[in-house]
Amino acid sequence: MIHTEVPSQGLLFASLLYRVDEFQPDDLKKIWESSFGEGFSFVPKLNPLNEYYKKEMGGELARIFLLTSKTFPREFLLSTKLLALDWERGWSREGHRRVNVDIGLLSLENFILATTKNYSHRTYIGQNIFSDLTYYFHQGNLQTLPWTYPDYADEEKRQFFTWARSFLLQKLT
Repeated sequence: MIHTEVPSQGLLFASLLYRVDEFQPDDLKKIWESSFGEGFSFVPKLNPLNEYYKKEMGGELARIFLLTSKTFPREFLLSTKLLALDWERGWSREGHRRVNVDIGLLSLENFILATTKNYSHRTYIGQNIFSDLTYYFHQGNLQTLPWTYPDYADEEKRQFFTWARSFLLQKLT
């Protein structure tokens, strides 16, 4: 008899890089929480790709990380990314984003970002969306990979995701 294993659920994640002259972090958090319930927020100090995104977005940029406090099936990664793309389109002006939304899912084993860009290490998950393994956990320690974005590789963010995994572990046990 062939058995399949239902994977444990994970926490949904969003990184919102936004123009500070047009958006307030509390307003963005309310939009997120209206879809996924109350959760946690974290404002990282280091955002090494701000200059890259300023070319498209203009203005002064800030970033907030949002994480659900309730768990979701892993299949929600795709639908959450599609919702985020709708948000980005709605907030855009003259074809330029004013908010960039990264979507991810944190499980006990790893952290995966959803992206519209294909690459050799990414896996297609449907509707023109790919998954990008950003971190994996080995013996309880978060590990980066050669392709982990610099935005996610610094120690401050790694500590946040390590804490988030501990929270998830308590929720699932």
